[in-house]
Amino acid sequence: MTSLDRLVLAGFRNYRRFVWEPEHSPVVITGENGSGKTNLLEALSLLVPGRGLRGARNADLPLREASDEPVLTGWGVTARFSDNTSDFEVSTGMEAGQSGARKFLLDGVQMRARDVAAANLSAVWLTPQMDRLFGESASGRRRFLDRLVVAMVPQHAPELAACERATAQRNRFLSEGRADDVWLSGIEDAMARHGVAVVAARREMVSRLNLMGADPQGAFPSAHLSLLCPIAVRLDNEPALAVEDWLRSVLREGRAADRQRGHAIVGAHRSDFTLQDLDTGRQAAEASTGQQKALLIGIILAHARLMGEGAGTAPMLLLDEPLVHLDQRRREALLATLLDFQTPVLLTGTDRSPFAPLTDQASFVTLRDGQLVTAHTD
Repeated sequence: MTSLDRLVLAGFRNYRRFVWEPEHSPVVITGENGSGKTNLLEALSLLVPGRGLRGARNADLPLREASDEPVLTGWGVTARFSDNTSDFEVSTGMEAGQSGARKFLLDGVQMRARDVAAANLSAVWLTPQMDRLFGESASGRRRFLDRLVVAMVPQHAPELAACERATAQRNRFLSEGRADDVWLSGIEDAMARHGVAVVAARREMVSRLNLMGADPQGAFPSAHLSLLCPIAVRLDNEPALAVEDWLRSVLREGRAADRQRGHAIVGAHRSDFTLQDLDTGRQAAEASTGQQKALLIGIILAHARLMGEGAGTAPMLLLDEPLVHLDQRRREALLATLLDFQTPVLLTGTDRSPFAPLTDQASFVTLRDGQLVTAHTD
């Protein structure tokens, strides 16, 4: 079992200095809107590769001082975890005036984010914004799926970043009217190599989640994911190298049309996925908000079970307002299920009463203006 033993925030969002030693998991964090509940979950989400549960820029993360003049401040998040054999400390942040990527440290030694995550830590989260996942753009669904992949395969993060950089370079190159064949071919080669690797990892994740199957308690609907991507279709029948050659050819032939469109019409950046309720056959996009959330929670729980199989390490579960839009039966089922997880589970809400089934089993804390005002176990 992995536990969160200590969390320290410095100059982060609305936290000037915050030191917390959770009693045990799960932890229910309550407080009024603006008290810092989501910020606390975001801080933990930044300990793994990526931009955290808000997708925020580094410039948005430092403490905002109440003054007329902007103040350059650094920020940091440090958490200590332990399991049955050892403990370890993960830190991330930026120094005042630092630009570029934030730093990651494992037990005080600077490392790459994916190396920290590969050996020690992963996280999956649910936020209120994700309730609209199936009614908005494909980009949000791609980010959701990629987070699931990165939690299990940290190498997916640099592959994804390399693919995105190459795609942006090609778009810019074409928009400027430049026609250097050698330069474009090099960019398209990178788009093909990294793009096929990205789609292959997404395809593998979709397959494994579908094989994992339904929620054992039956409270959340059985769901089937379908990846919508011509690259994935090719990978069903051809080796990866052949698919890379095909994608290079498509990109080369499509330069003129892509220049007019302003973007490439084919690539890993165009992938999407659908989610279907297997019992009713209904697509998530056609379901009610409550049904969509139930499907989404079912996928997140299946992913956590998948990561916990064998020698794997189940992820931290960071659930921001998870009970909203769920009926009473599913609220109780979700809370009961979370008691079985052997990793840190943190939930937030404005009101303590919906979490009553966790009384005597969870830690309850209350926040106000970035400060812990109560901490006790009922």
